[in-house]
Parts: sequence; structure tokens; C-alpha cells
Amino acid sequence: MIVSVSGACSRSGKTAAAVALLQALPRDSAVAVKFTTTEDTFVRCPRGTPCVVCDIDVPFRLIEDPAVLRETGTDTDRLAAAGARRVVWAIAKASAAPAAWDAVRERLDGGPVVIEGSTVVGLALPDLHLFVAHPFLLPERWKPTTPALVASADLVVVNCPAGERRQPSPSVLAALARHRKGREVRIADVARPLAEWAPEILGRLSPVLA
Repeated sequence: MIVSVSGACSRSGKTAAAVALLQALPRDSAVAVKFTTTEDTFVRCPRGTPCVVCDIDVPFRLIEDPAVLRETGTDTDRLAAAGARRVVWAIAKASAAPAAWDAVRERLDGGPVVIEGSTVVGLALPDLHLFVAHPFLLPERWKPTTPALVASADLVVVNCPAGERRQPSPSVLAALARHRKGREVRIADVARPLAEWAPEILGRLSPVLA
């Protein structure tokens, strides 16, 4: 079973949702994949500093070195700490994303897989797809892939951390509702256990939990 977590932007809560999924599965049962896509032609790093993603000088790279993946505070470290049996980080230029996914797929062994990434959804064709939205990032700043991802997701969640007192932006909710065409848009803290904010997803994981 492949479960994907996508989002409209960085820091939307994709990693937190992936962690919740991994924690809901038996420990050491799933492979976690972080799939990062960057521009074919480097313009500028969105974080404003040099990094392993923007400095890529090949079509794609797969990182499996624990010394890199377990660096404290990184997304890959969080995935490993959540109980992933193995973590693979794919970094690909947009044009090389299909080849990168093929390389990742060759490393999978048929067990459960939790993928964090947006571009990869159309390549991996997951059994379950969760979309996580930032509560305040205006739709004009969403990735171009967002409308299709929102429309195809099994569940769309606006991630509101427990300590956040503000309600999600009306423009965010309106845009999500438009793309969902009447299907539910849920507001929840995806850092909480999966059973609390997506019990139906937990139910669909039952073949893996058995």
C-alpha cells in the first residue's frame, strides 16, 4: 500500500501528517519517502540560503545515507523517528521526476510506503492520498499543481495547530471548497494521532495493521 501526503506549499504540515501516518502503522513496517522537486533551471532558493536541494547538479539524487537523513531537526529525521523501517530522500529536477520515481520504486519491496511530496503523486498513483493546506497562505501563492491535487485527494485537511487561536483564512477555505466540488474540507491539527483527525484513513490502513 502506498500513501501519499501532498500540500500547497512548504511548512503546510506535510511532514507532520506523514509522521502521524507512520506512527499509526506498526513500527519498522513502512518505508518513508521524501520526494523533493526543484526547478530545472536554478533561480533562487526559496529559503534564501544554499542547500542540498537547490545545489543539485545532476538530474536527480537519492539520499539513503543515515548521516544525512538523521541530521537533527530535518524532515527525514522526523520520518525515521516516527518508526519508518527505512527512509529514502529523492531530490529531482522537475524534468527528471519520473526517472527519480522509477529509481525509488526499484528500492521498494512491496511493504507499506508513506510518501511526502506533491509532484510524485501523479507518478506513484497512491492507494491513499492526503492533501494538507496551510491555514493562512493565500491561494495565489499555491503551487500550480494544487487544484488537481485537492480535487483528487481522499482527504483534504487544513492544518491548524492546537495553539492557533485564529480561524483559517476564508479565501483558503473558499478555494479548497471550489476545487473539492462539495466534498469535505476538514480543519484539524495533523500533528495529533491519526485516529483523532482522520479515523476513516486509519480504517483504510487496516490491511496493513492486521
